[in-house]
Amino acid sequence: MSEQSGAAPAYVLRDLVPPEAWAALANHPRRPHPAGEILLRQGDSGTHVCALLRGMVKVVRTDADGRERLLAFRGPGEVLGEMAVQAGGLRLADVRTLGVCEVAIVPADTFRRFVKEYDLATQLAAYAVNRLWEQTQVSEGAIDQRLAATLLRLAEICGVHTFSLTREDLAQHLGVGRNSVTKALTRFGAQRVRAERALIRVLDAPYLREIAAHCVSAP
Repeated sequence: MSEQSGAAPAYVLRDLVPPEAWAALANHPRRPHPAGEILLRQGDSGTHVCALLRGMVKVVRTDADGRERLLAFRGPGEVLGEMAVQAGGLRLADVRTLGVCEVAIVPADTFRRFVKEYDLATQLAAYAVNRLWEQTQVSEGAIDQRLAATLLRLAEICGVHTFSLTREDLAQHLGVGRNSVTKALTRFGAQRVRAERALIRVLDAPYLREIAAHCVSAP
């Protein structure tokens, strides 16, 4: 995404490798998953990664006090769980499906060979920095600006403008109350963003770019 949009570039691993390399990952055993399922569980060993082929997921970390933090949303073209595989440690968060998803299961050793073959160490480091920047942006600034940037990022990573998620999901991601999200959506107006029970529709992306970039007041 451009600097003018106010959101971080939505790099996905699929964009960092040749098409045939991503196709090789996608050719591993595929599994469909319904909404609300845990794909990767916090605290488990990094035995494999998931190449996300279809659908959207959320990354949720549970703190020691039991509080959950929604760290990020991820869409098609992402590899999930690569940090635990690369570092040889435990998974730091759950990855949960937001709608029907399809993933390819890639064993850890295979993924590590893949990273070496395509010399991806530097790209994956930049990938991690971009994700950290994204999380920082979500927690700073006015709620309208942060919500607009999040919706624009979702549209970019998913390639669609309708998302299977709730206001509670957005509130948890932004670290605010549900009412704050509802009020921001009201300021945007239903002609720009329509929120249904478990569905968010972006109808006016250019306006959201203006909000994200300049934090103007919505009428």
